[in-house]
Amino acid sequence: MKSLTIKKLFQMHSWVGIVTGILLFIVAFTGAVAVFSRPELIIWSNATGSEVPQAVAPKQIEQLVNQYSKQVPSEFTENIHIYMPTGYNYTELTLLFESHHGDENYDQPVVYAYEINSNTLALERQFYGLTGDYYEGRKDTAGAFIGHFHADLHLGRPIGLILTGFMGLTLMVSVITGLYIHREMFKQLFTFRREKSLSVIVSDGHKLFGLWGSIFHFVIGFTGAFLGLATVILLPAAAYVSFNGDQDKLIETFTAMPEPVISEQYQATEIASIMTHIHQRDEKAVVLDLTVMALNDKNATVYARMMGGENFASEILEYHGDGQFSQSMSSFGNIGGWAITIIEWLFPLHFGNFSGVFVKLLWGFLGLTTALIPLSGVMMWLSKRSRGNNSDLSVQAYQRWNRIIIGSCGGIILACAVMFPAQVILNATVHGVAQNPWFAQLFFGSWLAWLMLSLIPFNYRLLLRINVIIVAMALLLVVPLKLATVDGYLNFVFASHYRLIAVIDLSFTLLGALTAYLAWRLNQQSAPVNYTQLEEKTA
Repeated sequence: MKSLTIKKLFQMHSWVGIVTGILLFIVAFTGAVAVFSRPELIIWSNATGSEVPQAVAPKQIEQLVNQYSKQVPSEFTENIHIYMPTGYNYTELTLLFESHHGDENYDQPVVYAYEINSNTLALERQFYGLTGDYYEGRKDTAGAFIGHFHADLHLGRPIGLILTGFMGLTLMVSVITGLYIHREMFKQLFTFRREKSLSVIVSDGHKLFGLWGSIFHFVIGFTGAFLGLATVILLPAAAYVSFNGDQDKLIETFTAMPEPVISEQYQATEIASIMTHIHQRDEKAVVLDLTVMALNDKNATVYARMMGGENFASEILEYHGDGQFSQSMSSFGNIGGWAITIIEWLFPLHFGNFSGVFVKLLWGFLGLTTALIPLSGVMMWLSKRSRGNNSDLSVQAYQRWNRIIIGSCGGIILACAVMFPAQVILNATVHGVAQNPWFAQLFFGSWLAWLMLSLIPFNYRLLLRINVIIVAMALLLVVPLKLATVDGYLNFVFASHYRLIAVIDLSFTLLGALTAYLAWRLNQQSAPVNYTQLEEKTA
């Protein structure tokens, strides 16, 4: 009975990996890159020349809000969003004056938006129109594009979120069944036979990555499933059960920022003093944005959304317009309970945004192992079917399947790598939102081109070496391209304000060198014995 259970679990584990393995690799690999998307890669992508997004003084922010509020109709000052140039969402100081009820031109939420250079305070871009159109048309970057791809595969709602959420569920199933059927491997937690054949290395790596990272993989699967499925399945279900299907009512109930009550009595809103108090309250926390309700009204309220510092999850601070602190709450307002706490933890747990760069590095590395587990599982399955005198997979089919894996999985790695030197070139040749159409063309174009190349019937090992070489060249090109396109690059590369950019540039060079070494090792390694025997047998 016990052996029968293990056999069924093994079949479940195998088929879940086979059916979803390639897509799970794609989601997990881009997730490992997305860990550094906000703020590191977004700041890097927006750093043109020596100009890097800088913090703006509180007094200057207050002056700018008051200055631009005079350029919009009065009803638009009742709801103002101030997005800081932190790199988490924006790299320019952005002021959005929004009317939730529209105006004479629109019957939907509409905004006046002003994007201001955080270094010079010059107006870079302004926008008037529907709120949704503004958010969809914001400047994109290589880092943000990959982060969005991880979230919904650029398929949007609901299809993209359902797919990525489903991948989270399959990862959880694979972890649970894998731990049970490979429980004997707990005795060999330090066994990794790197001098053996490729099939042995893949097998050992699959089991070790799965065992050592099992808790991480399960957490990533659970949080990914929730973040992917919450808005398309759980939110409508909760609205149906508790609010008679009214999703807007559900969101209104759980929002921390109710609509203001306008008194029509003037009182200056002390934005600068509020920001100063926030900094004194927690120096390590990052202020992502401020929301000002009823600017310069006696009933004005200011909400500050925080990340990091002493709090694991994000936090919202509420202030009266005169600068008096009111309360601290979660993004769900004052609704408490362990369920809300767990939901608040999901996002930082999924992306490692809770304890500095070391945790991000750890999350990135473990994310790569999450990607390698389904890939190695599929390779093991193909190898098993190709071995022995009664193998049911011919050499041609085995080669074809390996080319498909290299074309799809290697193609996504290649597409991500190409984006970074392309970003350097775009920064030198294309300004602002005009860059946006290029990212999809570069990403999906390079991926599709590599997939098409993988259909050509030549040795998959050669295809793999070419893939690794192209990735290495793309990463190694970043710094030379900056030297060629950024005037005085070497003069400010060691400046304190440019340190993050210099570290990322160096990281691309190191990763490129490591990838080039991998290409050399692949060229030196002889074919595994079982594959050679397979080719001789069917020749």
